[in-house]
This record gives sequence, C-alpha cells and structure tokens, in this order.
Amino acid sequence: MWPLVRPIVLNDPAPTETAPASSSARAEGEELPRRALAALGAATAPSGKVDFTRLRDSGEWAGAVEAARALQHVSLAELAGRAARLAFWINVYNALVLHGIVALGIRRSVHEVPWFFMRVSYRIDGFRLSLDDIEHGVLRANRRRPFPPFRPFGRLDPRGALALGAVDPRVHFALNCGARSCPPVGVYRASAIDRELDAATRNFVNQAVTLDGAGRVRCPKIFRWYREDFAAEGLVPFLLRYLDEGPVRAALATAPARLRWSPYRWTLAHEPVE
Repeated sequence: MWPLVRPIVLNDPAPTETAPASSSARAEGEELPRRALAALGAATAPSGKVDFTRLRDSGEWAGAVEAARALQHVSLAELAGRAARLAFWINVYNALVLHGIVALGIRRSVHEVPWFFMRVSYRIDGFRLSLDDIEHGVLRANRRRPFPPFRPFGRLDPRGALALGAVDPRVHFALNCGARSCPPVGVYRASAIDRELDAATRNFVNQAVTLDGAGRVRCPKIFRWYREDFAAEGLVPFLLRYLDEGPVRAALATAPARLRWSPYRWTLAHEPVE
C-alpha cells in the first residue's frame, strides 16, 4: 500500500491479558477519554501550553494507551440504542485524535501527517476504524465526507452495520479534530447524551457565531461543510434554536440573509511548550 495512505493503528498490540469479563463497551468508552484528559491536564502548564514530551512519557498517558488497547476486547453489540452508541463513538473519536497527536509527534497541525483522518485508527471488536470511519461512517450515518467526497463504507463493508440510522447534527459540536476552531472535549455519557449535546451545541454556537463589522452574521466553516446535516431543520432555524438572546440572534432573526463564513483555524487546540 502507498505509504502516505497506509493505516496507522494506535492501539496495537493488544494487552497481554484480555479485558475482564465485567468490562463493557460503554464503560471502556467513558474510561478512555477520562484517562486521556487527565493525562493532558497533568502535562498542561499554567500558561495553558502542553508539554507533549512529558505527556507522552507519563504514567497517566500509559494508562490511557492501555485503555485504548482494551477497546479491542469490547463487544459493540452491547451498545444497545442510539444514546449508548452516540456517547461511545464521540468519546472514542476524541480520544483517538489526541492519541494521534501525541503518538505521531504533531506540534503545529494534524495536517503534518498526510491524510491524518483517513489513516489514524483503532481496532475495536475486530474492526479497524479510522477517524473518518467513525465520524462520517458511523456518526454521520455513512454520508459523504467533504474531501474526498466518498462514503467511508461500501455496500459490502461489514462495518456499515455500525452506522447510526440518521445524523444528529449536534455531534459536530462534540467532536474535536485537534484544531483551535474545534469545540472543547468532554466525556459523554449515554444516560445524559441529549442534555450534554444540547449544552455543547449551545456553547459552541454562542461563542463561534458572531457579527462582522458590517453587522452580518459570520459562522465557522463547519456549518458550510456539513450544511446537508442541518437540512432537516434548516441551518438558520437550527442556529436560532441555540443562540442566546442578543445582537447575533436578533440580526439572524430579522434579516436571515446569506451567511458569511469564518476561516477555520487548523493550528493545534493545545499549543505546545517551546
């Protein structure tokens, strides 16, 4: 396989012992991001910058890597229902992005690694799933990605059975692709997934949707890239549902003209120490 598109599997090899019988996909899906975020916090300076060398070599990070390896032994069939599946795959995606940044020594942007989202992967219950597979194949119900514009799972791909039945556009405000323009990372729980997704969406929309100097509404390009995901409700009604009262909401409600798109900042969300 051409080296620039060869998969990069980050949770090989498997642990020397299989995961305990009492472990579950739901539990492991929450434990992984919890450990990864704890390791990240321990390596973050008061300035907010991250010592990635310290992070990679820490015992906390070793625990996160072991949690990632444990995903090989979970049963995805245990994820019964939409809420459990949403929470699991959002958590795994966010952990996998951070794992890729740390393991591959990325310091400026994930674009330092060619085709990062198509290559960086975990093995989970016998399947290899990349970031693109999780985001566009599973969470976006096997819709076309922006680039290249293909569906991740072909008609005969057994991973197609993992895809959710419909897109919940709020996932875009829970997924963190490692860029400064992304929403913050949280640990999502099946028991509270709708409340947590609403909170994440409201937080992102009210911070990222702004007015320019001419009083026109500006949105991050994520709304443009995935506009079809908001088509059922319409993008403007969706924004109005989550915008707090204020100048931005008033401008959008009174004159929902053509939206302007803000540049997407791909520099790392967590700036490294010098």
